[in-house]
Amino acid sequence: MTDEPLNEQAKTITEKGKITYSRYGFRSAQKSQSQPASIDGYLNNVYSKFLEEQKLDEKGLIDKIYNLNIELQQEKTKKHDANAEISSHRSLKEDKEKQIEELELEKISIIGGDGEIGDTTSFVIGAFITLLLTLYLFVFYSSSGYYVFNDFKKDTYSIINPNVFSDALNAGGGMVALIIFFPIIFLGLGFLIHNLMETNKKLEADNMPKKYMLILFLLVLTLLTDAFIGYKITKGVHLNEFNSGLRNDIWGNSMIFKEPTFWLILLLGFLVYVIWGLLLNYVLSHSYLKTESEKVKLMIENVSNRIADKRKELSDIVSRIYRFESDIMTYENQIQQKTKDINDYERGAMPINLASLKGSVGEFMGGWQNYTHSNFDKEEAHSLVEDAIKAQNTWLTNKTENFNSDNQ
Repeated sequence: MTDEPLNEQAKTITEKGKITYSRYGFRSAQKSQSQPASIDGYLNNVYSKFLEEQKLDEKGLIDKIYNLNIELQQEKTKKHDANAEISSHRSLKEDKEKQIEELELEKISIIGGDGEIGDTTSFVIGAFITLLLTLYLFVFYSSSGYYVFNDFKKDTYSIINPNVFSDALNAGGGMVALIIFFPIIFLGLGFLIHNLMETNKKLEADNMPKKYMLILFLLVLTLLTDAFIGYKITKGVHLNEFNSGLRNDIWGNSMIFKEPTFWLILLLGFLVYVIWGLLLNYVLSHSYLKTESEKVKLMIENVSNRIADKRKELSDIVSRIYRFESDIMTYENQIQQKTKDINDYERGAMPINLASLKGSVGEFMGGWQNYTHSNFDKEEAHSLVEDAIKAQNTWLTNKTENFNSDNQ
């Protein structure tokens, strides 16, 4: 390679009709012995061949302008669509910000104490009825309990003893305590059933199977107790009526299910007890009875979750707005560049593709460096290549500034 005549080295950049900038760089370095001072002239030759390569014939020029106009219109359409999207998303952004503001005010209102939820009227009515039924059950089970633990008086025909408390006082303090605490058993069972129902609600919220066996057991236990009380009272009433001559049939256990008194006791006892239990559960589980901290905590948690969702939606909207704004800047740059290219082509000036020019210069410098590293020792080659790169950067900077000044 080094023995090749210099006139052959400088003859051409083109080999078999194709520009080979790398080969030209190699030969240029060989001819100049890699002297950086000579690189400007060789780069000017590269630039001349680059311009020659970029030239178009008349038909190619018309086609180029036509295609650029199509691309220009496409970029304008994209910009218009992006602006429409930004307008739409800004409207959505304002709506989300307003919704968040309203939720924040709602949260402040809750913290300020305005945290009542639920139907207060229904709660008050339900609580009033529950209280009355509680008093009724207390009297009913006090009276029936007295009958269970004492023999019927001969002249007693009623299933309710209106004088139960005075009779209990006459019977002693133990009997008074008994008729007071006996109804508590049933009230306690009702409260226990309420707690089990609340547990089932929590299990349902956690998507876990509910537990009904203990509730069913307590209800059956209450029913059997009421049935026993009904049996005892029904039998006592029947015997008193028989002894007084009001009935002629002698008492038999098989008669229990035929006696209206028995069924009336079950209706007045167990059926009312079930109704009372349902009302008790409604009242005790009502939000009105929750402590203020529990209500506020639940409501704040709910509002906070809604605010978090809205903020996420707002963040997504803002991100899309930024993306569209970035796209618009790209479209505007494309529009400016394509408009400039069209004007240049129409006035006969060929626009320079700077990226392509840099690529061609890069190929040339690659050939230059290959020769330098192959024919000089390491330190000298490194120094020559470094200076050549500086000279190449200076030439490219000057050329770029000339482009900009020519286009103004």
